[in-house]
Formats: sequence, C-alpha cells, structure tokens
Amino acid sequence: MKDSRGFIVFWLVNSAIFYFSPFMFGILVATGNARLAPFMASIISGFLITIADALTLPIFERLGIELKDEWQWTLAYLFVNVLSIWVIARYADLTGVGITNAWVAVLLGVIFNLLQWVVWRTVLPKRK
Repeated sequence: MKDSRGFIVFWLVNSAIFYFSPFMFGILVATGNARLAPFMASIISGFLITIADALTLPIFERLGIELKDEWQWTLAYLFVNVLSIWVIARYADLTGVGITNAWVAVLLGVIFNLLQWVVWRTVLPKRK
C-alpha cells in the first residue's frame, strides 16, 4: 500500500469487519472489554491487521519470495490475516477483540480476505 488512501480504506473495512463480527457470529467473537468500548476495539484491531497486511509485500520482497499469480497472493494474505487475527485475539486485554478458538480465526481470515480482495478490485485504482 503505497498511498495513504488505500491504507485508510483497508483500515475502515477491517475495522467494520471487526465491529460487525459479533453480530454475525454471536458468542464466537467478542469486541470490547473493561478497558475498550467495542467501537474503539474495532478501530485498534482494524489498524493492527491493516499494518500486518501493509507489511506483507515489503517483507516478501526483502526475503526474496516471489509470488506471481493472484491465487498465490490470496493464500499469502489469507495466512497473514489468520495469523494476525489469532495474535490480536491472544492479546484481547490490549486489543479488545476475543475469539473462542483458532477455527474462528480461520473463518474470520477468510471473510477478511474476501472483503479485502473486493476492495482491492473495486475501490482502489489500478496500478500501472
């Protein structure tokens, strides 16, 4: 993400997913705790997962990992999203987002991946 507009759009989408996930998944996902309101927990956690996604490409380039096809990038970002959600949930006292088990992180990771792909394809301008 080389432009700030793309970063902000992804941050908003990621935060919205965190905010509405308790409504979609009931007791499997919790946002908010004694320290953070659900809205603030969603904003913070959305920011953290956006940072993780933004760092993926530079880290891959630094490590010399070359992914040529879109499906390879999709799997790479799925892994990053699932891992990020799991780490965010492990630190629920600080982030305000909790999940019941690792499968919920996988399910949320798929949803994050799908919606990020839609934003990437529709909202953000094509790179030349």
